[in-house]
Amino acid sequence: MVLEILEPNTCIRGCCRSRTIPLHLHPSSYSLSSPIARGAESVVYEAILDGRRVAVKKPVLSTSDDLDKFHKELQLLSKLDHPGILKLVAAHARPPNYMFFFDFYEVGNLAHKLHVEEWSPSIGQVMEITARLAKALLYLHSLGIIHRDVKPTNILLNENLHPHLADFGLAEYKKDLKQVSIMNWKSSGKPTGGFHKKNMVGTLIYMAPEVMRKEIQTEKSDVYSFGVTVNELLTRVVPYTDLRAEAQAHTVLEMNYTEQQLTAAVVSEGLRPVLAGPEMGASTGLLSLIQRCWDADPQKRPSFSDIVLELDVMLESGERADEKDTPANSDVSRPHLDTTNTHIYQEPINWFTHGQDFLDRASLSSENVVSTWLSSSDTMVYRPVLSWGSFST
Repeated sequence: MVLEILEPNTCIRGCCRSRTIPLHLHPSSYSLSSPIARGAESVVYEAILDGRRVAVKKPVLSTSDDLDKFHKELQLLSKLDHPGILKLVAAHARPPNYMFFFDFYEVGNLAHKLHVEEWSPSIGQVMEITARLAKALLYLHSLGIIHRDVKPTNILLNENLHPHLADFGLAEYKKDLKQVSIMNWKSSGKPTGGFHKKNMVGTLIYMAPEVMRKEIQTEKSDVYSFGVTVNELLTRVVPYTDLRAEAQAHTVLEMNYTEQQLTAAVVSEGLRPVLAGPEMGASTGLLSLIQRCWDADPQKRPSFSDIVLELDVMLESGERADEKDTPANSDVSRPHLDTTNTHIYQEPINWFTHGQDFLDRASLSSENVVSTWLSSSDTMVYRPVLSWGSFST
């Protein structure tokens, strides 16, 4: 179906243009049903557009800044064309109704599939979703765009369970992300508008340490979020919420860590979600890739061009555990984990008290962005037993 394009095909301001996507629609061409999702910034409806089932995102535009954001997102979305990215099929960019019209994905988002429907994907499905998502992010980065909110909620699945990256409300062109002085931020006692909006954005449990430090975001920040997301796809556990039998192995959210305490633990203590194991069917190569993606040092994280190549090699070589490979009979070993700097705790630990104690001593200053976590002689510093990136004991 080809939608009629009404000329001039621009938004009300004239700043958004497209040769292929209608940017204003006749009211008779679409009909909205009841809302299927509602958030603080937008409402999503199921709708029919010229006989086609679509999803309509209607943003809440309370201020001129909200309207600016709508036009900016429309400019970006109208330039995207990739099979792994949510497709904008039309928009209405004139008053009184401002709306985005997207392809409808009946399966819904990956988070709902994993945690509400309790879907257990095969390792083949995990690899397929991971590879397709990596290619979508490689495409974005090739255009100079950083997504800044990669997470399962923003990954929609079609009937073939192919992923489509969605929600570009926080996306920015790299050239537009300007470094704002951290010292000015700290001295002011509150965020400056531009700094807060451009630097400290995203979802905390998927947020890279440098973003938590309020530094400028790069492509490597998306790589970090990608690594956390892939691990969640394997484990089917929301980051930092899994419960272990041992009292000392409860993770931060279950021990009532505040956002500030979690930030301190991720940035300065190297806290990461519990890494998936071979029992999940993951190969050593995939587990190693996840760990490199969430490395504390952005420069040590792979680029998406490298990630795509690695995943293609894994898929072509069949580097994955078969269904018959269970923990009892599998010869797949865990990746090498450096346990040089680990402490084994024999007694239960109150992680909330421990986190508060650490927070009182931790420094997140720009002069010391890498803490003395590895070099500290303080026996009270937590060093996880399995890996530097895990709370697992």
